[in-house]
Amino acid sequence: MRNIFGKNNMLVSNNNIIKFNYEQYIDACKIMAKDIQKNYNLKEDDIELIGLARGGLPMLVTLSHMLGIRRISMIQTQMSNSDNCHDYGEFRYISDNIDNSKKKCILLEDIIYKGTTTKGVVDILKERGKDVVGVYSLIIDKGFKKIDIPDLDIKYTYEIEEDDWVYFFWETDIRDIK
Repeated sequence: MRNIFGKNNMLVSNNNIIKFNYEQYIDACKIMAKDIQKNYNLKEDDIELIGLARGGLPMLVTLSHMLGIRRISMIQTQMSNSDNCHDYGEFRYISDNIDNSKKKCILLEDIIYKGTTTKGVVDILKERGKDVVGVYSLIIDKGFKKIDIPDLDIKYTYEIEEDDWVYFFWETDIRDIK
């Protein structure tokens, strides 16, 4: 697990609330795109980009444009019981449009809080014969470091404290959050 921003990029909260804006997002996506281009040959290695719905879909679209990839996939799971902060339930698979002809994939997540969703999706993909060569996340929670997902290359750009809650600009008007 490593920060690919090249520096300590801790997001600072106001009363445990973080507003993740467009500038932070696009900077992170540019860094991820460069890292993906440097470390993977998407065309020759036949690697599929998979966004985790809901939050990973904006990244999936942005990175697919930056990398010149038109065919993308998603997997939808559910972990939360509501839109309330930290209202977690059990991991549940819902649906996907995974390309079964590709054997390798890179997962894209908006945020990894505890790693349960990431681990659940990796398990599903491995059962289908996929090799998850990497995971990219905009943000990682310090508490994630308590869970072990062996042999998984996880890269992230920002880090938050365990009790922080992130509001992304694509999910709500962050100007309205106090």
